[in-house]
Amino acid sequence: MAATEKEELLKKADICYRISVALYFTLLVAMAAKVVWIDPPEGSVWKILLIAIIPLLLPVYGFLKRQPRASAWLCFIVCIYFTRGVVNVWIDMTAINEWILTLSSFFLFISAMMFTRWQGKANNQH
Repeated sequence: MAATEKEELLKKADICYRISVALYFTLLVAMAAKVVWIDPPEGSVWKILLIAIIPLLLPVYGFLKRQPRASAWLCFIVCIYFTRGVVNVWIDMTAINEWILTLSSFFLFISAMMFTRWQGKANNQH
């Protein structure tokens, strides 16, 4: 692989990674806002919040270290949030927070998947 080809892959991977990080934190904040302020559940809000965001926190160490494997796992985990968001938007089309959850999880999936592809390809080519 030519150096310019690898540089191009790394450049695309970097753009997708930056987008993924922004969307990751958007999803975390939107989940926290929903559970704590917008629609707080009866009972312990903090326990429900932890249950809601723990799956997102599982790959965070590797994801923030730019590891493609952690990013791939994040793609699988984000599917849960996307499905939840689609169902909730279907129930209430006017819920802005649910739209934010759905769209941020959708675009996070795509950007994390493309980061995984391009970073992995750049790492494996010499």
